Amino acid sequence: MDNDQKEIDRSLGILVKSSAIVFVGIFLSKLFMYLYRIVIARYYGPEVYGLFSLAAMITGFFVTLASFGLIEGLSRFIPIYRARHERDKIKYLLKISRIILFVSGVFSAVALWILSEFIAISIFHNQELILFLRIFSISIPISLLSGTYFASIRAHEKINAYSFGINILQNGFKLIFVGMFIFLGLKSIEVVSFSYIFPIFIGLIFAYFYSKIKLSKKLLGGKELSRPEKNKMLIGVLSYSWPLILFGIIGNIMFWMDTLLIGYFKNTYFVGIYNAAIPIATLLAISQEIFIQMFFPMITREMHAKRVKTVRELSKQVTKWICIINTPLLVILLIFPGVFINFFFGPEYLFANNSLRFLALGYFVYAITIVSNNLLLSKGKSKLILLNIVVASIINFFLNYSLIPVYGITGAAFSTFLSLFILSIMILVESYYFNKIFPFRRKLLSVGISAIVPAIILTWVSSILEVDLLLLTLLGGLFIIFYLILILLTRALDQNDFRIIRKIWDGITKSVIDRPSIRKIE
Repeated sequence: MDNDQKEIDRSLGILVKSSAIVFVGIFLSKLFMYLYRIVIARYYGPEVYGLFSLAAMITGFFVTLASFGLIEGLSRFIPIYRARHERDKIKYLLKISRIILFVSGVFSAVALWILSEFIAISIFHNQELILFLRIFSISIPISLLSGTYFASIRAHEKINAYSFGINILQNGFKLIFVGMFIFLGLKSIEVVSFSYIFPIFIGLIFAYFYSKIKLSKKLLGGKELSRPEKNKMLIGVLSYSWPLILFGIIGNIMFWMDTLLIGYFKNTYFVGIYNAAIPIATLLAISQEIFIQMFFPMITREMHAKRVKTVRELSKQVTKWICIINTPLLVILLIFPGVFINFFFGPEYLFANNSLRFLALGYFVYAITIVSNNLLLSKGKSKLILLNIVVASIINFFLNYSLIPVYGITGAAFSTFLSLFILSIMILVESYYFNKIFPFRRKLLSVGISAIVPAIILTWVSSILEVDLLLLTLLGGLFIIFYLILILLTRALDQNDFRIIRKIWDGITKSVIDRPSIRKIE
């Protein structure tokens, strides 16, 4: 086996190991977050759920604006400095980022507090939104400060801690707090806001102490940077990061455009109904989150080490894994959207059936291009990524503006689908142009073929039977079994897949054989 293949196998092994850990974190994160949203939606109703969703989105906009793109910059530059063993630059970058982001966070919180009345009444015509926005504004500096610590943890490839803090700790406490408030009989709607803020502060405490205990030793030593060196480095980081400020803002607008314009043209009731479909559709984002958290710092390091073959193989492999995971979920969501909506949010939200279908298609297409987007980021093409999201957002705005007054929330979902499709095409073309990497294998055709036959059977069953959750669970299980068998029969898996499967199996068997209790019996 040549050195390139050894490096590919090593990287894939690390990626799979970290992804298994991240999967647990993301699974629990999604579980806690969905339960949290379900509790709010069911206990307080669509109106309050709509207010909560709008407040979270508007606050997210202010957080992105105040971040200056520095959190994303940390995720890229720390791995580069680590590869060069430049600890002094890492220390300075972290220190100056915390100062900048805390100050900008405080200013943004004050700005949102002052503007809350104008936003709530003049734009969304709802006085109750004022209180939500003012309480949510408190979270802005906390979110930014914790973001710097979590970015450092991720950039040092401490995915266990990153996944626990981001995915499990914060979302778990959101569910705990809202449940506790309801148990104590606190029914006023503002308690929903506090259940969102307190866990962010808990996340900050965790990230701070973890960084202090686990990462501070890695930054010991190194010379003190001169003022010209500091200025040059900061200019380089900001040059990369400033487009990401606009990218984050416009990106958030892109993904929130439908919700914001539903609130503008309709009312918070329909915002609440539509936001029953969004978290279900984002189940298709789980697969990309599983791999990308480790993938980005890994390919950044590999790309700057000039190991192009490793980057190419990792890109193709991760894209295929995302497709294999997402395809059966997409099929089930397209055929049985109402079962999911009814189970999670109740029959009051079933009006979002078709919205869920279009959103699922959009998120599926975008998920399989996320690798190409990360390749562009790793290459430093932040300005190009900004241009992509600007074009897609303009398209999304005009589509939403035209379709929501006529088709309501279904028109909003279709607008999002079409915008994501166009954005994905742009990303794929540009990534190939700059990196000469097309992250798709021919074997992906086999993955699609493997899903077609069981999908036809499911569609036929849905036409003759009324499918409830129990029957869907049975049919879904059979679908996945049939799908996996066809994956093997159509030879959709390649050498890299089987090598990784073999490593996982060897690790499992070794851990079982080496257990003290078994050795004692022997």
